[in-house]
Amino acid sequence: MLSADFLSAAAAICGGGQVLPGSDIEPRYLEPARYAPGRAAGLLRPGSEQEAARLLPLCAAHGLRVVPQGAHTGLVRAGTPDDAQHEVLLSTERLREVFEFDAWDRTLRVSAGFRLSEINERLARHGLMLPIDLSADPSVGGMVSHNTGGTRMLRYGDVRANILALRVALADGQIVQLGQGLQKDNAQLALHQLFIGASGALGLVLDATFRLAAVPRQQAVAMIAPRSLDDVFPLYQRVMARYPGLVSAFEAISREAFSAALAGPDQAQRWFGGQLPDYALLLELSSELDAETLDLQALLQQLLEDEFGEAVVDAVLGADADCWHLRHHISDGLRRQGKVIGFDLSFPRRQFMAFREAGKSWLATHFPAARLADFGHLGDGGLHFNLVWPRELPLDEAGLRDGIYGLVRAHGGSISAEHGVGPQLQQAYWRHTDAAVQRIGGQLQSALDPQGLLAHTRWGQAQGAQEA
Repeated sequence: MLSADFLSAAAAICGGGQVLPGSDIEPRYLEPARYAPGRAAGLLRPGSEQEAARLLPLCAAHGLRVVPQGAHTGLVRAGTPDDAQHEVLLSTERLREVFEFDAWDRTLRVSAGFRLSEINERLARHGLMLPIDLSADPSVGGMVSHNTGGTRMLRYGDVRANILALRVALADGQIVQLGQGLQKDNAQLALHQLFIGASGALGLVLDATFRLAAVPRQQAVAMIAPRSLDDVFPLYQRVMARYPGLVSAFEAISREAFSAALAGPDQAQRWFGGQLPDYALLLELSSELDAETLDLQALLQQLLEDEFGEAVVDAVLGADADCWHLRHHISDGLRRQGKVIGFDLSFPRRQFMAFREAGKSWLATHFPAARLADFGHLGDGGLHFNLVWPRELPLDEAGLRDGIYGLVRAHGGSISAEHGVGPQLQQAYWRHTDAAVQRIGGQLQSALDPQGLLAHTRWGQAQGAQEA
C-alpha cells in the first residue's frame, strides 16, 4: 500500500486525479496483450516531461520500483507490473507535449505518449510516414523501448534504423538529450542507441526524433504457393536481385497458420482452390513512383509468369487487402484453437529452415501434443515459431521454452527478434546469453540506475543469479 506521504507528494507533482492506488487502477493498465493480469501498488500519469522526471527520484526515495508503460501492447510483460507492494506503474500516455515536424529534413520529434496511428494520420497530408507497420497500435515510448520491427522491416528497417535522437529521464530525475536529430552526427557517442530495445530498464523515454519515409504511391501484393520449401530462399534471392529497392515485404505462412486465419472452412476455396501449400509466401512490391512511371502490378505478374512451373506452382493476385487481412489475423485464429505458446525468433537465412526442421523434430519427441503453426518475416530472418497446445492438457511450458531456446542458440539465432526481453523472457535471457554480455549489461544498468528503480527487466549477470 502506498503511504500517505508518497500519495501527497506525487499528487503535488502531477495532480491528484493522476495518482491512483492499486485498488483503483483500471484493468487496461494491468491486463497485457497476452498472459494473466499484473498487480501494482499504484498508477502515476504525469502530464509533462518535467513531471515524469520528478516522479522517478520520489519513487526511489520511498522504496518503490517504477514500471514504465506506453500503450500496453507489448508481448513480453515489460509494461505489466507484478508486485502489488513495491511496483508502481508510470504511464506515458499523457506525455504529448512535442510534435515537431521538419518538412525540409523529413524528421519528426514526438513525445512518448503519441500512438503510431495518430502519427501517421498527421503525416499523411505531407505524403510521409513513420514506416513501422504493425497489427497493434503502440506508443512512441513502447516502440523505442522494444525496438519494434513489423511486416515491412525488410525495406524500411526497425525503430533503431529510423531514430536520430532521444530525450530520456534517468533514474535520478535528470533529463538528458541524446543526439541532435541530425542525419549525420559523430560529435558524441551515440548513447541513444543504448536505450532502444532496453525494455525501459535504463531510463524513461520522453520523446524521440525519427527520420520519415515517403508514403508509397502504389503497392502490388501476391500470395504465392512455392513448389517446395527448398525453393523458398532461392526464390527470395531472385526476387531481391530482380527488384532491388522495391520489395517491402516477403512473409511466410505455414499451412497451419494459414488455416487458422480463415474465417471458416469455406474460405479456403478463396486461396489456391482450397489446396493450401505447406508454406505460402506473401510478397509485396511498393514504390513512391506512380503506375504510369513504373507499373508494379505488371512487374509482379511478369515475375510470377517467369517463375511459374519452376519455383511457383500457384499464386493469388489482385487481393492485396485480403492478403494482409489474413496475415494480420493469424494470431487471433490460433488463440481460438488452444493455448498459444509464442516464440519471437530470428536466424541467419542459411539456418532458418534448418532450425524449423530441428524444432519440429524436437517437439515430436518431447512435446508431441504441440501443433506448430509458424509464420513470420522470412525476408529479414524473423520467425514466429508459434505452437498451439490443447487447453485440457497439462504443460511444462518452462521445459518446452528452454528446449526451443537451446535449439535457437545452436542455430545462431536470437530468442527475441522484435518483442524485447522483459519479465517473460528474463530467465531465458540469463540462461542463453553469454556471461560477458550479461556482465556488461549489468554494469551499464547499475551505472545509470544504482538503486534498481527501473529493474523490471534486468540485464546483469549478478542480478540474474540472485533471481534464479
